[in-house]
Amino acid sequence: MDCYSTADAAEFRQWLVDKRLGNTLLQRIFGVVKAVVNFTIKEQGLDCKNAFSGVYLPSEVNKKRLPIKEAKLKQLQKECIHLDDDIRWLVALISDTGMRLSEAVGLLADDLVIDAQRPYVNLIAHPHRRLKTDSSERVIPLVGSSLWAAQRIKQTQNSSFCFERYCDTDNCNSNSASAAINKWIKTIVGPDAVIHGLRHGFRDRLRAVEAPVDMIDQLGGWSLRSVGQGYGDGYPLDLLSRWMEKIVLSQS
Repeated sequence: MDCYSTADAAEFRQWLVDKRLGNTLLQRIFGVVKAVVNFTIKEQGLDCKNAFSGVYLPSEVNKKRLPIKEAKLKQLQKECIHLDDDIRWLVALISDTGMRLSEAVGLLADDLVIDAQRPYVNLIAHPHRRLKTDSSERVIPLVGSSLWAAQRIKQTQNSSFCFERYCDTDNCNSNSASAAINKWIKTIVGPDAVIHGLRHGFRDRLRAVEAPVDMIDQLGGWSLRSVGQGYGDGYPLDLLSRWMEKIVLSQS
């Protein structure tokens, strides 16, 4: 650990930049490396500094991801149904569930429960794909375009993975999925659109129908805002479904 210098850390940063990673992902990777080095220094009682601390990293704090509004969302969902392939199933699945891309990409076919009275996604961690936070583990009703996508995935299932082109037993490559999807979404929604805009739009749509804030947080897997929200088991599937049905867009 004491052989690394800040120059080495800066070279590592430049290597990440040259791979054309987004600033947010670059910061996340760098943060992991810093944490591992810090842990090693403390655990081993080493008398050296962390060379990866204090290195300048480009920031995207002022970059706001724009929600995909209903008119463009409706157009996007129609195109998903028209093209009807695994990339479009992934987009449609996210559009009416608000899942993070990595959450959706890493789903197993068994996580999609479509033969229940109220179809749902059972979003849990897997060895090939962890979840961001404890509150990310959740049940999300399948409605609208997301239900259509889940049904198509089940009908064409050839693997235990929903999206086997991006997953294997060891890894989930959501970055590759993001690049392909964002390129396509921009052709329909506009040059500033990204897949994460569906998640932002999902929250706005729930706000528009006056869904309770703690229900919105539960559906999106957002961190709880108060101690009281952590009490009890949360909203039942039946009630979640009834609220989510209010945000489904008509495809007529």
